[in-house]
Amino acid sequence: MSAPRTKNHVPSWINVPYPHVEDCIVSFPLEHVLLVTINRPQYMNSLPTNTSLELGALWRWYDSEPELRCAVFTGAGTKAFCSGMDLKERFKILETKDVAREYPHGGFAGMTNRAGKKPIIVACNGHAHGGGMEILLNADVIFASPNADFRLPEVLRGVSALAGALPRCMVLFGNHRTMDLVLTGRTLTLKEAVEWGLVKEVVPQEELLERAINYAADIAALCPDSVIISRLAAREAWETGISRATMRGQELWAENMLKSKNAAEGLAAYKEKRLPKWFPSHL
Repeated sequence: MSAPRTKNHVPSWINVPYPHVEDCIVSFPLEHVLLVTINRPQYMNSLPTNTSLELGALWRWYDSEPELRCAVFTGAGTKAFCSGMDLKERFKILETKDVAREYPHGGFAGMTNRAGKKPIIVACNGHAHGGGMEILLNADVIFASPNADFRLPEVLRGVSALAGALPRCMVLFGNHRTMDLVLTGRTLTLKEAVEWGLVKEVVPQEELLERAINYAADIAALCPDSVIISRLAAREAWETGISRATMRGQELWAENMLKSKNAAEGLAAYKEKRLPKWFPSHL
C-alpha cells in the first residue's frame, strides 16, 4: 500500500509529490536540495512510531526523485535535534499490552539503518539523545550548534540502543570509547564529538541551517552519479570488510558509472575546460 501524498505545493521540478509526514516540515530551499525538519519542539522533537514509518517512506521517495541530489535533516527550535522515540507512547503500549508496530526497513526515523542512495546532511541544533544520536551515527555529514550534545541513555531506561547505534559506534569510535558511552549512558560532549570525528563543524545556532543547506548545495552541484556511487561504495565498509567493500563497490557500481551520460559529460567538460551540465541520475 502506497503512502498518502502531500497536498502541499511542490516545485515544478519535482516529479511526484512527497509522502505526507505528520510531524515534519518538508521544504525545498534550493533546487536539488530537500530540507526535512522534525516539528515537535514541545516534545524535544521526539518521534512517535507513526512518524518513523512516514519518514521511511519520505526517504525512499527522496531517493527516487531524479532532481533531488542532497537532503538536510534538522529539528525545530533551539533545544533539540531529536530526543529519540516518544517514550510516553512506548510506555502506553507496554501499559495497555498493545502490539507495537515495527519500524520501517531503514529503522528509527527511517534513518538508523538506512543505506539509501543519496546523502543526508544533519544540522544538529541541540540535544541528540537515544534515537536522535542513532540517526546521527548513520548520517553522512553532521554540523552542530554550540549547545548540541549526544547520548545513548538506554541503559538508564532499561532498554538498549538496538536501532543500529551499537555496531556503528564500534566502527566509528572503537571498543573502549563505545563501551564508555553505552555502558554508562553518559553524555558525549560537543568537544568530544568533534575530537572523535562525529561532528564536522560547530556553527552558531543562527547560522547552522544556512551552513548545512549551502553545504548540501555544494554536493548537489556535483555529478549525481558520482555522488551516489562514491557514497554507496564507501558505505559498503559498514557491512563488510574494507577489502570486500572495495571489491563490492567495483562489482556493483563501476560498469553503471562508466556507462552513464554523466560520466561522458564530466569527462567532456574537463577536456573542454568548462563547467559540466549534469543530467538527473537514473541509477
